[in-house]
Amino acid sequence: MHLSECYRLLGVPRNATLDDIKVAYRRLARKYHPDVNQNDPTATDKFRLVQEAYKMLKDSDEKDLKEIFSKNASTNSSTNSSTNASTNAVRSPAAPPPPKTPTPKKPPQPHPKIKIEVKQINNQVDPINSDPELRLKLDMLRRVQDLLKQKKYIVAIAVVEGMSERFPNAPEVIHWKAVTYHRWSSELILAGKLREAEIYLNKALNTDPKNRELIFEVKRDLERVQNLKNG
Repeated sequence: MHLSECYRLLGVPRNATLDDIKVAYRRLARKYHPDVNQNDPTATDKFRLVQEAYKMLKDSDEKDLKEIFSKNASTNSSTNSSTNASTNAVRSPAAPPPPKTPTPKKPPQPHPKIKIEVKQINNQVDPINSDPELRLKLDMLRRVQDLLKQKKYIVAIAVVEGMSERFPNAPEVIHWKAVTYHRWSSELILAGKLREAEIYLNKALNTDPKNRELIFEVKRDLERVQNLKNG
């Protein structure tokens, strides 16, 4: 997920402060929390997207602060070294003290004008529902979940594979694609179609290899299929 998408998800401008980002995150987290939206199957995906966007922006802000502090510390160290060297040279007994010259008085300088930038966040805009692509993705994921509940696995596979072509790098699409393959393989095992079940189990394994919980269940079912074939 790019930083620009993170700003769009949280509904804040690119020049938003960390406090602005926190306010937007808390508002959206309360809105999409799964406990509050138990009847909405897409609430979990929305909540997770908001969490990922906030984490990326927060980590990016902390990284920028560390770089600024590091540069300031390096500049102060160089300045202190130069000051110490000049002081030691002045205090050396071999060097005569410099003659004192009167310091000319400087005319009073006008006060610099301070520009105050007021940042506003429009809390009325829903960044998820205002993004057509994101809304389409969430609607299609909800359809896949409904199809799985109705045990329409072939249709669910067709929908999720079409989503994978349109959103190849979306983690939630990858997750539900692997889940759909696994659900269909379970039905094939019950029907005694072990060879076809093994194909879809391997598809699930290769689709989302980072999902430890899913991979554990898939490998367990693969062992089950092998035992049934050998028995």
